[in-house]
Amino acid sequence: MRCPKCNVESETRFCSQCGLDLGVYQELSALRVDLEALRLELSKFPADPSRRPAAPLAEPSKIGERDAGIVRPPPLPASHRQGHRPAPSGISAELAVGQKWFLGIGVLVLIIGIGFFLKYAFEQEWLGPSVQIAAGFLCGVVLLFICSICHRREFRGLDVGIGAFGLGTLYLSSYAASQVHHLLPVGLALALILIVTLVGACLSSVWMAQSLAVLTFLGAYLAPFLFASEQFNSWVFLGYLAILALGGQFLAYANGWRVLYLIGAALTWLALVDWTQTFYRHSWFMETFVFTQVLFVAFSLMPFVRSILEQESGWGLGFVLAVINGLLCCWYSASLLDYQKMPGSLVSLSYAIVCLAGGLLVWQPKRLISSWLIAQGMTFLLVFWAQILSDDWLPVFWSAEVVVLYWIAAKSDDRLLLVGTTIIGFLVFFEGFADLIHLGSSRHDFFFTPDFLPRWVAGISVIASLLLVSWLDQTGRVHGIHPKFSRLFEALGILRLFVFANMELLRFATQFMRAIEAAALSVLWSLFAVALMIVGVWFRRKAYRFAAIVLLFATVLKVFAYDTAEVSTPYRILSCLVLGAILVIVSFLYYRFGARLGGEPKAK
Repeated sequence: MRCPKCNVESETRFCSQCGLDLGVYQELSALRVDLEALRLELSKFPADPSRRPAAPLAEPSKIGERDAGIVRPPPLPASHRQGHRPAPSGISAELAVGQKWFLGIGVLVLIIGIGFFLKYAFEQEWLGPSVQIAAGFLCGVVLLFICSICHRREFRGLDVGIGAFGLGTLYLSSYAASQVHHLLPVGLALALILIVTLVGACLSSVWMAQSLAVLTFLGAYLAPFLFASEQFNSWVFLGYLAILALGGQFLAYANGWRVLYLIGAALTWLALVDWTQTFYRHSWFMETFVFTQVLFVAFSLMPFVRSILEQESGWGLGFVLAVINGLLCCWYSASLLDYQKMPGSLVSLSYAIVCLAGGLLVWQPKRLISSWLIAQGMTFLLVFWAQILSDDWLPVFWSAEVVVLYWIAAKSDDRLLLVGTTIIGFLVFFEGFADLIHLGSSRHDFFFTPDFLPRWVAGISVIASLLLVSWLDQTGRVHGIHPKFSRLFEALGILRLFVFANMELLRFATQFMRAIEAAALSVLWSLFAVALMIVGVWFRRKAYRFAAIVLLFATVLKVFAYDTAEVSTPYRILSCLVLGAILVIVSFLYYRFGARLGGEPKAK
């Protein structure tokens, strides 16, 4: 019978192409006819004599005429109506190995064997070069003819294997004609390979065989590695790659083949990077730069355009690939421009503007396409700031971007953008920890006064942005409240404030008074703990009080384990007095406001 999903004839219960259970459709069709006949019989016997007899239902023939527009599968054979048990898992695994694995391995071994045979025939000079190449092309055409016969006879799997074998033979023959015997120029050989790729793409599209399409494009992408690429100019190579990339994307889009789309993007970048590392010259800058922008449009913008045209929610993994491809385009464009600050940053900025404009143009709350476009644009903005700004001023703009992205995410109530805000928030939080690495490696230039203004502006901007996002979300001033999100940003902001205060104190002590370093840290920790405790008591925030207790215990351990042994006597006295006074104050707070702490946490 013909499968209603993929329109393929099948003689078994399950469709050989998509695995759909055709028996269900047959049984439903038979059940519908039986129900109509039963209703017809029951309508002849009215249940209540006082009522008029129900009008008889239409004759089965009329029912068939009424539903003539509905295509029904043929009746279920008697042997199938008794039930068909699916094959056990062990047998299914055995069939998969026997049918698919052995077929794929066998085709690969045959292609390798043909290659060895051609090499041996060339060395032994059994036939002339022209005859050898003609025989190779003839063998490939015959194999394609045989695979079409297998497909018509419904030898599923075997047709794809023989077809891949025939295409591989044609690829090898084109390579041998150009690189071994030099009978064809490189450009003509590449044209032949494109024609072979077109044949394979047409067969795979007609047969709905994604595996054949993948093997076809894999052979086409491997051709530049087999050919001596310096023999043809950059326009030929880049044009060849562009045809493969756009053709593979069109084929994947037309048939819904996502695996082919991913493999095509990966192979395009592998071929381009390999060619750049091996053969690229600075005189080829313009065509290579233009090709990079073509890749950005093809793999970073077209997935969104297709989703908009089809009015679908989109494919999440395809959008992830779009972001990764855009970052690769930023990196590759910057490398072509020799990492010059202004030209490379303009490329990233243009990517960001295009994506943000597209996201705002198709903006709808909770729409995946617009959310991904905005997130992608924000990612390119991060790259832009990193390229154009110094390390001191970079956190300022990243912090502003966190607040803006949160505002958009909260306004649209979009979870995806909230996740993106969280990721960028972590990047901003950890960006300032470079001082810790510098402190651990060397302290010779770890001073307070150099770069004081940009360092403080950057640090305060990061802390303010994290706490501002938490405050906006806790108070619901934008749209809605997300408790876990706000608590996370609140914790990041306070922890960043604590680290910043410690780093600046160490810088000050290193430059001016190294002797007070340990004691000053103990005092700072104690004061910070008091501040946390006051906030925790006043706003009834248990997390603040718990953090203050932990920090106080850490301070006590530091004073008794380090300060009393390593610090000079005056500063040792200072550490003990300040810490003791603060512990007494904390104890007083617990005595004074003990009743207040028993209530529920007060919203901040």
